[in-house]
Amino acid sequence: MMIRASYPAPMFAVVLSTSIIPPMTDPLGKHWRQPDTDNFVIDDTHVIMSQRDFDQLAEYNTTTPSGVYPGKCWRAQQWEKDPAAPRGWKWIDKWDLRWYGACEDPKLVTNHHREIIIL
Repeated sequence: MMIRASYPAPMFAVVLSTSIIPPMTDPLGKHWRQPDTDNFVIDDTHVIMSQRDFDQLAEYNTTTPSGVYPGKCWRAQQWEKDPAAPRGWKWIDKWDLRWYGACEDPKLVTNHHREIIIL
């Protein structure tokens, strides 16, 4: 399904997709809770979702979830370098959607991320 929208690009229409994240077909997926990814609108840099969908995503800021298979999604808070911070970096008020994608080799997955915009 393709959706034509003008956000986030300000001056021209951008084709946004809801089908970038593959469906979770691995049997382990029945144990993983996440919102319906068909609700997300995704372009090359951002994903637009509701607050409800955001709240349903598992949070993994410094690690990745176990059980690696295509379609698995989670959220992670962004960080930036800050020499004044105790360890040289600090969390910022921005979030990424991260997910595993399908690969030609079924033993491998691809890693993806987009900055989250909550509507």
